[in-house]
Amino acid sequence: MPVTILVVSDLHLAHGQQPFEGFSEQQQRAWEEFLQAAAPGGLLVEKGVDERVELVINGDGFDFLAAAPLWHDRTRTVAQALEKLERIVAAHGPFFEALAQFLRQPQRRVTFVPGNHDIELLLPAVQQRLRQAVGWPEASEERLRFWPRARYEPLPTIAIEHGNLYDFWNHRRAGLWTASGEPLPPPEEILLSPGSWYYQEAGALIHRRFPYFDHLEPSLGYPRQMALLSLFAPELLREVVTNLVGLLSQPRQPLAGLRANEENQALRLFEEAMLDLAAFQRDMERQKSDWQPVPGWDEQRATAALLEEYTLLREALAQASQPTATEQTLLEVVARILGRPTAPKGTGPTGAGLRALLQREPRLHYALAGHTHAWLVEPLAESHQSYLNTGTWTWRLARPTPEEITPAMLAWLRSPDWPPTPTTSPLREVTQFTFALIRASDDGTQTTASLCAWETRSQPAYRVLATAAS
Repeated sequence: MPVTILVVSDLHLAHGQQPFEGFSEQQQRAWEEFLQAAAPGGLLVEKGVDERVELVINGDGFDFLAAAPLWHDRTRTVAQALEKLERIVAAHGPFFEALAQFLRQPQRRVTFVPGNHDIELLLPAVQQRLRQAVGWPEASEERLRFWPRARYEPLPTIAIEHGNLYDFWNHRRAGLWTASGEPLPPPEEILLSPGSWYYQEAGALIHRRFPYFDHLEPSLGYPRQMALLSLFAPELLREVVTNLVGLLSQPRQPLAGLRANEENQALRLFEEAMLDLAAFQRDMERQKSDWQPVPGWDEQRATAALLEEYTLLREALAQASQPTATEQTLLEVVARILGRPTAPKGTGPTGAGLRALLQREPRLHYALAGHTHAWLVEPLAESHQSYLNTGTWTWRLARPTPEEITPAMLAWLRSPDWPPTPTTSPLREVTQFTFALIRASDDGTQTTASLCAWETRSQPAYRVLATAAS
């Protein structure tokens, strides 16, 4: 019997409250139509073919970090995970009902793969509560599954993983998997990644005040975020840095070189903040014993690019700090800070890790990830293999061009209305409900893969964004 595999990632269901919720009404509408199209006779099923359909939710389907209540702990206990999950379930009844309807169809299966925002899926108590939310009996584990490993291979030619294990900040293996990826016994509590510590102490504060930072396309790296904070909210940047320095293994005075009259001076605040953030990174590297460099990832080149970006941002902020700076100067500085990155999509460590996996495993045709929130199909040179990234369903807003940085845009960037709407947000929405569509023969040897976007119209439809090599 032929099989269709649908892969989505990074839905980020939280507790239903903005600005932390990633799955709102437009996402829910698309979700229901998408799953209906995967039912027998639906748009995503080949006509006249009796086939199995598997839905893979490849990490960060749930956002245990953003969901209330927010804790400032380095670990996640079972009780904490369940308390957050109750908030998620209460806010998203229609999501679970749509999953239940999908599973009631013959030959349908759902597989959850853990990500860095829902590593709690490895806890049996969390799995059992989610089974109850979907209304699926425990005896039917073959139909509703929680994958215990970081990598899922539904067919011999396909590898699926969230992608965070190639990202230093969001990597966590100790206590969860062996070096070869085999699952260890479920822990009583999970040691969170440094990226999760950062979110609890800094990211959530920034997200509450400037939620668009996490939703820009292309994404906005932390040096540019710090540069904008030094201009828009110096008091928030000081709080963020103080919190992060408190995580260090050795005492350190935050913003030690900052004089009293420089606390609101953008250039000096940015310089001192970046020194503390560099110290934070070095300390996290010393604390992480389970990290291994990613094959194919050029760390030296990445560091050089970061230093180049730092220089650019410092020059921009120096321009804003001149006594003769005007409102027009500020517009130009913000335009430089928000300037588009030169590195193309897929050049980060997640892409490097998946490409290295394909090179090591010539049997694989496709390697799929999420995590980066940027969709991508990248064929390997002179190969039948492709790396696919399924992006995210959360809001994506186009980074403004220099010409779009007007006084009205600047006012919104300083004090954004959220959630974004065409009437309140000057940023152009580029949200796409992306998914991978994989079709395989009975024996799994013949496969095709495309990256698609579901479109909510009067007549639901999907369009192919790119087709992978085969």
